[in-house]
Amino acid sequence: MSAVKSAVSPAVEPAFESAVESAISPESGATAQLDSAARQEIERMRRAQVRADLIASIYSHIPRSSMGVVAGALTVAWGMWGQVLHVALLLWLGAIGAVLVWRLWLHRAFPGQLREEQHIAHWERHWTLSTAVHGAVWGSSAAFMYIPGSPEYQALLLVALFAISTAAVPLIGRHLPSLYAFVLTVLVPIILRLALEGGAVRILLAVISALVMYGIFLFGRELNRTITDSVRRQYENIDLIAQLTEQKAEADAARREADRANLMKTRFLAAASHDLRQPMHALGLFSDSLRRRIVEPQQRALADRVCESAQALEKTFDALLDISRLDAGIVQANTEPFLLQTLLERVLDDCGSEAAAKAITLRTMRTGLAAHSDPVLVERILRNLVNNAIRYTDRGKVLVGCRACGATVRVEVWDTGVGIAPDKRERIFEEFYQAAERDRREGLGLGLAIVRRVARLLQVELSLQSTLGRGSVFRFALPRCDPARVVRAHDSAESPAASVSLKQAVVLVIDDDPAVREAMAESLRLWGARAVTAKSLGCALERLPECGRYPDAIVSDFRLGDEHNGLEAVARIRHELGIDVPAMIVTGDTAPRCLRVIQASGLRYLPKPVTPERLLAELQSLVEEGSKPLV
Repeated sequence: MSAVKSAVSPAVEPAFESAVESAISPESGATAQLDSAARQEIERMRRAQVRADLIASIYSHIPRSSMGVVAGALTVAWGMWGQVLHVALLLWLGAIGAVLVWRLWLHRAFPGQLREEQHIAHWERHWTLSTAVHGAVWGSSAAFMYIPGSPEYQALLLVALFAISTAAVPLIGRHLPSLYAFVLTVLVPIILRLALEGGAVRILLAVISALVMYGIFLFGRELNRTITDSVRRQYENIDLIAQLTEQKAEADAARREADRANLMKTRFLAAASHDLRQPMHALGLFSDSLRRRIVEPQQRALADRVCESAQALEKTFDALLDISRLDAGIVQANTEPFLLQTLLERVLDDCGSEAAAKAITLRTMRTGLAAHSDPVLVERILRNLVNNAIRYTDRGKVLVGCRACGATVRVEVWDTGVGIAPDKRERIFEEFYQAAERDRREGLGLGLAIVRRVARLLQVELSLQSTLGRGSVFRFALPRCDPARVVRAHDSAESPAASVSLKQAVVLVIDDDPAVREAMAESLRLWGARAVTAKSLGCALERLPECGRYPDAIVSDFRLGDEHNGLEAVARIRHELGIDVPAMIVTGDTAPRCLRVIQASGLRYLPKPVTPERLLAELQSLVEEGSKPLV
């Protein structure tokens, strides 16, 4: 089929494409409709394509087929040389040669690529005529090579004519008019000669020859249908490949657009998050300082509400940060054996007040099972699932449990909430999507998006079953381990104890936001420490003498007002002082690149906004470390 494939017409092909384009209704909306006239035009152009390829494949085989004709003609002439006049044989061979020369001329003149339908018909006529003449030359042998009274030579001639007719079918069968013209002109003369000779045997031979000729026609038609269908399917496959290629290109373009949109979203969240976290961080510190200063009960209650609102905003920003950190790939799983009961109790203790406020029963079934995974990340999954269950349950209960399942432990969270419709069970894991209309104060729809990302990080399969109006159950399986392997240690998830006082401590605060600097200074004063604040690295270097001694800790934002960042500021100050002053970065940056840079530095990192309690605990831990000689 290589010859067929190489003969595709570049003009018929565009014509076919234009027919397809014209057949598509531009007013059809989402679905293109083809009317009957357009379908007929497409089919006509497709047939023209097939005809062009078939006739081109025939012309491409002329040189090789000519060699076979020469061999056959010489063999017949040699066999008949002693029985037929030499002049007649030579004239006959000359006629065969003339036909072959004609065909070779047609082969050289053939353009190779037929540009229009009339060109196809023109070359079909040339081929049919040359085939008919060729067949007539072979058929003429019945007039002068038929030896009366010599059955042996009659049989030789009959076999030769049927052989040449049958051998030609694979080539000329690609064009039925040529097949009919050739076979008829070759075999009809010998059949008539046998019939006219008379005698039962010769008449029987004539009938058998006619039947064989009919069989050749049937075989040729079937071969023609097979080859035509093959070429047609080849074009259909080409069209299909083109369609699939176009669809793939569209899908790739859509994916690139989605990736670009996702990148823009990440950048937007990072930029907006930084700008919003700065005042949020200051608001949290100011509100805590205000609450500590107020003694009058009514004003204290109002201050408590302000602090609660600030904490709610902090939770939202923490969720955004979790998404950014997971997308950045800076969260790593640290697997170890742990008891699930300890984790369940901690999650239920933290979520109990929220459930009690909605009069929802929140309970767990005690378990002695242990798992081997990252307990911090597993707790993140479980906490978000429980929070989600409470949020979408108006009455009833939320049940958290574990059960052994072969080599795994299956953790399940059941609720009697509103349920999730089947068409929303995949979308609930998207950012900012909520399955039901809820108060935005209850969250932005980030909890389950975080769950999916953490589950992927842990290579945990998450499943969901839900019935509208009856509730839902989320499940995930963890590798099971022997509880005896669990080494009970201090829970690293708890905030560090306030074992060191900050009184008389000197803390260098570097932040380009005046409100943050003022809020940090106020909080540090309330905790008994002294703050030296600066807006940039240069300002910090100028104000170092105001510390009076080496600072006990450095707290710096990552993005500063000058060309330096917090990491560079800490390194420069340590170099100037000649000691390794404990330091941490407190920043509102959530861009993945920034988070990776901070993580690689080895410094402690807190995302803004930071609760006063956590900030105090981290500062106490920093001061407890103490300064070390600079290495």
